[in-house]
This record gives sequence, structure tokens and C-alpha cells, in this order.
Amino acid sequence: MYRLLIVDDEPLEREGLELMIKRSMPNQFQIEQAENGRIAIEKSIEYQPHIIFMDIKMPGIQGLEAVSVIKQKLPDTKTIIVTAYDYFTYAQEAISLGVKEYILKPAKKDQIISLLQKMISEIEDDHKKRLQELKSIENLSLIRPLTENECTLMLMFNTVQELNVSQLSEILGFEINLGYASVIKLPKEIVQNEKEQRRIYECVKHFMKSSRVCLVSPIVDGQLATFIPVQLKQEDLQKPVLYQDALKTIEYIENQTGYKTMIGIGSLKLGVEGLRQSYKEALYASLECEELTRVCLFSEKFTLSISDEEKQILIDSFRKADLEDVLNQFNNLFERFMKYDVKQVRTELHSLLNQSVQFLRNSSIEVEKFHIPDLDDISQLKKAVEQQIVNLITKIDREKEIKMNHMMILAREYIAHHFIEDISLEQVANYLKLNPFYFSKLFKKQTGETFSDYLTNMRINKAKQLMEKSELSLKEICYQVGYNDPNYFSRVFKKCTNESPKEYRKTLLRNL
Repeated sequence: MYRLLIVDDEPLEREGLELMIKRSMPNQFQIEQAENGRIAIEKSIEYQPHIIFMDIKMPGIQGLEAVSVIKQKLPDTKTIIVTAYDYFTYAQEAISLGVKEYILKPAKKDQIISLLQKMISEIEDDHKKRLQELKSIENLSLIRPLTENECTLMLMFNTVQELNVSQLSEILGFEINLGYASVIKLPKEIVQNEKEQRRIYECVKHFMKSSRVCLVSPIVDGQLATFIPVQLKQEDLQKPVLYQDALKTIEYIENQTGYKTMIGIGSLKLGVEGLRQSYKEALYASLECEELTRVCLFSEKFTLSISDEEKQILIDSFRKADLEDVLNQFNNLFERFMKYDVKQVRTELHSLLNQSVQFLRNSSIEVEKFHIPDLDDISQLKKAVEQQIVNLITKIDREKEIKMNHMMILAREYIAHHFIEDISLEQVANYLKLNPFYFSKLFKKQTGETFSDYLTNMRINKAKQLMEKSELSLKEICYQVGYNDPNYFSRVFKKCTNESPKEYRKTLLRNL
């Protein structure tokens, strides 16, 4: 069974969530509860939950403060933020703490169950991954050495994170503390021709290994990578040397096979992670290669990157459904995009825009993922994505309008059933699982009245009906419309109608 901790300062919220989970997913969870951040930390250390539902706003230690402490001690624990606070700053802080799931109250049962199923799947995947990695590390020392192909694929795709420099050097039989990567692009006409690809692979391997110690990867997606260890200091390896070395390589390939290739070269890096980074740089550089510049060394100007701040601003604009602001942000980004390879632009757009979609889904707004069309013309790409943005914002507006209308229907129904009681704005907001301040603004926007005025008008209108259709005394009517003090009722009634209850009833009798 999986261990689950529910943290919320409201007992009804905790009990309700636990009951829903037990009924919907029986015999899958051992559930514990905590009413504040301090107890959540204590129970997490003792209980070591797999999953935590954490409310943000609680007395004492706040939810995100508790998450920060728990993450330090239990980094593998999955945390789901559940709150009525639709504030983007909270989401930003949660992301910085490694929280991937953020949902707003009132969360639907299906959404919570789906989220738990996703968390269970991730936990199982993490467990399998750890077992595989442990087995891989065991294989390194006890079973067999990794082949050169496996080593290069590991560096390219980060498949075994725990492998360090000393282990890799021991497997390969040479030191690899410092080095760089290159990516050789094969001609498009042989991407589907395995025989010709094999010719180039053997040619590269022979040439590269005849003059140095290195690793040569298998061909993947029409490209092959080389990882070259060096003994020099970083400042001693000059770019002209790298350029001439790469030029000799592509000339040799052309002389031996008749095919023209291109090479992107990464910068000199330290360690296994450094080699992976150098490989990424070489990939970027290879995108810049052209017929006349067949060798390209990595430069920071090749890297199309969007800052975290820019991402957060754009996501916040999406959440507000501010079409003008979203398009302004998008157009500003595209001014930078115009000088980059369209493949890089498509990749960054896919990541950025679908990250925005995920935030919207976590806020209970059901939207489809962005489809970034496979266009080679960047202007056409811009127009296509702009249209998708317009469609998305329109859908968000519609979803929010439907949601707000539904909330107002529920609010009006609740007030109509409870107006004779001593109800408050906070009570109705709690019923709807909304922040009182947010509910107050929403109520005024939807009804044109403050909550207090709306409640007063409902009570006074009901009092008028009772005067017209019943023989109840004014004192009895006062109590039946939610007032405990007849004198206060009389003052409120006169303020709303310009007549006292007694005068209003006399007017009714005269008009009969």
C-alpha cells in the first residue's frame, strides 16, 4: 500500500478528502492527517509518505514552508498543492520546490483520482528506474563492461545518471576527465540507406581512432557523435585547431565515400555531465552548418533560450486569459526567434506553450495541448501558433465564464436556503471552497451587488411577500427572514423601502 499524508487546517477538508480517496481507491493507501505545517513535517519524517496533499494557507508554518523542509529530508516524496488561492506567485514558489502538481479548490473527484493514479504510476516508474540503474551499476563492476555504443548512448541520452568519471574511465581504459563532443550530420539522401550509413560510420571510426583516443557513437537520426578526451587545459585548446581537425575529418569522409558531411563542435567540458553538455552544444552548432560552412563551432549565440522569468510572465498571462498581453509577450519572443533555426524555434515553442497548458490544467481548466506544425517558414509558423493562442484564450474565457456562472448559481441557491440563518460571506465562500476575498470580488462582478446588499435585499423582499400573503405579526416576520432584533429589522426595512414595516403593511391594506 502507498502512504498518503493529507495536510489541511480544516478538519472537514481532511476528512472529506480521505473518505473520497478510500471509497474511490479502496485498499491502496494508508492515510494519515496533519492539521498544520509543523505536524506535517513531524509526521512526514516518522511516516515517510509516498504522496502529500498540502494546503498552502495554514496557521503557523505555511504549506510551502513545510514542503521545503520535507523535500530536504524526503526528496522522492510526491507533493500535490491543493488550495483556494489562485495566485501565480504560489505556483512559482511551488515549482521552485519541485512540486509538479497544483490544483485549485474545489477540486473535482475525477481530477483528484486521476492525479493520484498518475502519482502512483510515477512512483512505480521511479522504483523500476532505480532498480534498473542499480542493476546497471552492478553490471559495470561484476558482470561485463559497457560497450562503446552503450557508453556513447548513455552520454547522449542520459540513461544512467549515477555513472561517474572514474567508472567511465575504468570501463573505457583511458582517462576522460576533460573533453569535448562533435556531431557529424550525414547527407539527407542516405538517412534511410543503412548500407551507406554503415560505410560512413566505419570511415569515421577508422579516421578518428587512428590518431587519438575517442568514442564514436552509432548513427542516430542521420547523425553520429564523437567524444574526444583531452589532456590540455581549456585555454590551451584553440578554436582554429578544432576547426582544422574537423575539416580534415569531413574531407577524409568525402574522399573515402563521396558524401559531403557537416560537423558541429561543442566546447571543452569537465566530467560526464560536461560531456553531455558539450554534446548538446555540438547539436546546436550542427544546426548552423550550411553548404559553405560545413564546420561550425558552438557559440552562445546559437542557443535559443527563454528565461524562467519570461516563461512565468507568459504563463501568468495565459492564466489571466489576457489575449493582448499573451500576444505581446509572444511577439516579443518571436523577434528574437527570427534569427534562429526553425527547428530550434519549434522545439522551444513546444516546450514553452505546453508548459503553459499544464499550468492551466492544474488550475482545472481543460484545454488541449498545442500542436506545433512542422513548417520550415518561420513567418508561417508564427501565424499558425498565433491562431492557436487566440483559440486557446477564447476557450479559457469560455471555461472561466461557465465556471463563474456555475459558482454563482450555487451561491444564490445556498443563500436562498440559508438566508434565515446568521450567514456570512465567509460561510458561503467556505461552502464553495473559495477564498473569501476572491469570492467577494466574483460575487460583486456577477451580481452587481455586494454580498451584504444582496442578502439584505433578499430578506426584505421575503418580508414583503410574507406581509402580502400571510397574517404573521411583524415580529414573527422579522424572525422568519433572518433577523433577531425587530428594531434592527425595522430600521433596515425602512432604509430599503422608505417605509417602516408597519407603514408598508398599512399601505398594502389600503390598496386591497
